[in-house]
Amino acid sequence: MKKETRNNLIMMGVAAGVILLSAGAAVLWHFKGAGRTEPSTAVQTEASRPTFEQGIDPDSESPTADRLIVYNGQTYRYREDIDTLLIIGTDDFEIEEMSNTHRNSSQSDFLLVVVFDNTLKTYKIIQINRDTMTDIRMYDIYGQYEGLVNLQIALSHTYGTGGDDSCRDTVFAVSRLLYDSDIDNYMAVTMAAVPILNDLVGGVDVLVEDNFEGIDDTLVQGEVVHLTGDHALTFVRARMSMADDPTNIARMGRQRTYIVALMEALGNAMREDPDFELRAFSALGDNMISDMTTDRIEELADRFNEYTEEAILVPEGRSVEGDSYMEFYVDEDALQQLVVDTFYEPV
Repeated sequence: MKKETRNNLIMMGVAAGVILLSAGAAVLWHFKGAGRTEPSTAVQTEASRPTFEQGIDPDSESPTADRLIVYNGQTYRYREDIDTLLIIGTDDFEIEEMSNTHRNSSQSDFLLVVVFDNTLKTYKIIQINRDTMTDIRMYDIYGQYEGLVNLQIALSHTYGTGGDDSCRDTVFAVSRLLYDSDIDNYMAVTMAAVPILNDLVGGVDVLVEDNFEGIDDTLVQGEVVHLTGDHALTFVRARMSMADDPTNIARMGRQRTYIVALMEALGNAMREDPDFELRAFSALGDNMISDMTTDRIEELADRFNEYTEEAILVPEGRSVEGDSYMEFYVDEDALQQLVVDTFYEPV
């Protein structure tokens, strides 16, 4: 492999690892969804989520006519100069084959949509709450498609074998939540890689703002703590056992804090150790599953290297305690504004 290509692949692995591992993830299943029936295009079209007022001229022959919307009286066109990558962190630690069923125990615990602006040379990150209530695809244990059901978006990964099929269903759920915005590619990993990458950079310093009493006494509220080993995983993952806030809101804030700290530590490690990228990529390379080709990975690696991070966006909404689990309901008005600002341009 050419040195330039290898370096780009390394940087893509590290860049993805920075984002993915802030949630806690490593080692994903590598089996396929053989034998399951996919929903037909007609079913997906009929089930399309109600969205903005459509600005479509039924007599128009323009290939982009069906990507026009009307929002607050203004006509917008879906942008053609953006690319999107969905990064999925699942909540398992080890490989577990589920070849004889289409229900698995894995959930998409962490969801990031990276939106590359190829005109401004920037990228945004949309962090989606795992408890977000939205329509997901449901299958029976034999892989027969049963329709859409409104549940937490994290469960979109559960109705499948846990491999590529579950990733595709998560892509569908995220796209649907974002008013049918395109998700071009996905990359997924599971847990346990946080301590690995965290310790590769020598640990990271974070301000502990939450109360971890009884969970991890090394994470002292109000103090700056140097995270090492499993303490890093606890910092980004703890939720249900948190006394002050068992919702996912506080955890998402800690994950953003960790992203910033880890990125700084990664930069320092790469400047001090010329071989760090290779070691980091080797540690992460076998722990991912994706629909991207090598060329596509190289292409996005260049963008992570060259583009500037513009913002981390978090859809607004409210968390409520459901019958059994927490449920997060997005503010539809705020989400529409976010989608318009990110994926559309005024005509």
